Amino acid sequence: MKDSGALFFVLMAAMAATMTLVYVPLRIYLTATDRSRRLKLLQRIRRLREELGQPLQS
Repeated sequence: MKDSGALFFVLMAAMAATMTLVYVPLRIYLTATDRSRRLKLLQRIRRLREELGQPLQS
């Protein structure tokens, strides 16, 4: 009975470690790409505001 409890603990610890190894890099990647997208969008908005502020060129 003690062996099955230890085996269960080891399996759960291994599963948690595997999930961590997958989740952490994925979370870092998604955060970086989200920030990049947000920065590009803000730069685009600034550019459009500047263009709207200038008089029309004919």
